[in-house]
Amino acid sequence: MLRDLHEALARADLPAETLAKARIVQSVLDRDPQARLESFWIAGDRPYAVIAFGDPLAADLVVYLLHGMETDLSALPGWADAAQRLCADVIRSCVVRGEPRAIATIVWFGWDSGTQTSVLATKHATIGAARLAVDIDRLADRNPRGHIAVVTYSYSTTLLGEMFALNIADKVRTAFAIASAGVTHAAGAAIESAIADGEVVVYATEGAGDGTAPLGRLGHHPIDPRDLRGVVVYDCDGGEAPGVDGDLVMGVAVEGHASQTAIDERGIRHPGYFDERAQGYLTLVARLTDAVTR
Repeated sequence: MLRDLHEALARADLPAETLAKARIVQSVLDRDPQARLESFWIAGDRPYAVIAFGDPLAADLVVYLLHGMETDLSALPGWADAAQRLCADVIRSCVVRGEPRAIATIVWFGWDSGTQTSVLATKHATIGAARLAVDIDRLADRNPRGHIAVVTYSYSTTLLGEMFALNIADKVRTAFAIASAGVTHAAGAAIESAIADGEVVVYATEGAGDGTAPLGRLGHHPIDPRDLRGVVVYDCDGGEAPGVDGDLVMGVAVEGHASQTAIDERGIRHPGYFDERAQGYLTLVARLTDAVTR
């Protein structure tokens, strides 16, 4: 995998933007000696990468973390930070419970999440679902005892729905739909069936002030996962949350639709869905810990 990246970095014919994104991948790998490049490739002029934190082949829990629409490798550093922190926090939470586990998180930039226009359809989500299912199947063959969880956000929740609709989500044991752009009617029915059969546990959340997620549900995938039978809905608007160290804490509310936290020109912090202090993020850590220790 590293050879593919190094060969790309050595190419003189790559467009400047493609080369810059390949360098971003290398910079993420350089700053964490435990980061593992699972795959890297270029399709057209667009590079893709999948990076793991921890060892997926030896992990008791493997968490795939997926981005939303209009996102490419230029956003990798922020998502990599979230994946690293999620890995460390679940490890810590397991230790606090007296049940240490091996955890790996995978930041999955293996799909083209499209544009604000294409997000209303399912094409990009369907193709992404097929690609992710291949990766998950390969991992499950090599680590059959590992519990596989998929954490999706925005348009990647539509991808999650397509996995169930296409009957290619059989290796997924725990799933999260965060700030969902919606799933199709067929996907909704398939998710409800899988939950009823005890094949998967699905969680969903969305901030009250998120005005973007509902717009995604105006297209071909109108079903809010929070409305599906059997889905466990949790809060992210601020309030009590399970702390990583075992005590209840007051989690902060998510603002808007952002995945990552932003600090404005006045120095004011605007928490995204994966902010380490956010009520929704702390709940995510606790439920992943449940999945691997129950």
